Amino acid sequence: MLKNLADTLRIAILLVHHTRKCRNNDPFNMISGTTGISGCVDGSMVMIEKQRGSGEVVMHCIGRDIENLELHLKRSGARWIAEEKIVPKPRDTFSFMIHDFMLERKYFKGSATLLVEKLKMQFGVEIPSNKITQNLVQHGIELKSFGVTFEIKRSCGQRFLILKYDQKSDSSDGCSLWVEIAVTAVTPCLANALPMRFGDSDSSCKSDGTTMK
Repeated sequence: MLKNLADTLRIAILLVHHTRKCRNNDPFNMISGTTGISGCVDGSMVMIEKQRGSGEVVMHCIGRDIENLELHLKRSGARWIAEEKIVPKPRDTFSFMIHDFMLERKYFKGSATLLVEKLKMQFGVEIPSNKITQNLVQHGIELKSFGVTFEIKRSCGQRFLILKYDQKSDSSDGCSLWVEIAVTAVTPCLANALPMRFGDSDSSCKSDGTTMK
């Protein structure tokens, strides 16, 4: 219910839960309750104390929109301070690229090599053809939320990809999501997909990808 509410209102909900007392090699198996709790959320963070009363913990982070992290934290008064320098990583924009590629086409059928060529032509980014299928599978859930589904088919000894786009299933309302980081340009309605809003806070987006005030 909370996940549906967050998706509908496009807000973030932080749910503080407790862990099981029994230790587990996988920290996320220590989340108390059914696996449905960790399965439905977009991200999970599990904090485990290194030693009782030490004030030092390891916070394990995993999610659809974040890199897997293990942060070593130390309590300082009412705050937790990172013990090592955290190097920010650029956001993975593969799903944005595929989404915008499919906005105009609605349907694509071809080899991974052909898809690589099309993406490079439109976005100037070259992805190894042997990584395309892996990336599609890895980003499958996010792509589906953007209205993009894919299939991997074989015919006459050759493998090809089929991508389909359905705007009714697109959480971005058919807006362009790709951001050209090199020139810090922002496409319309990027705020629907990024945790940071660019431009005026009262901007909204029409279904045709244009912005309005």
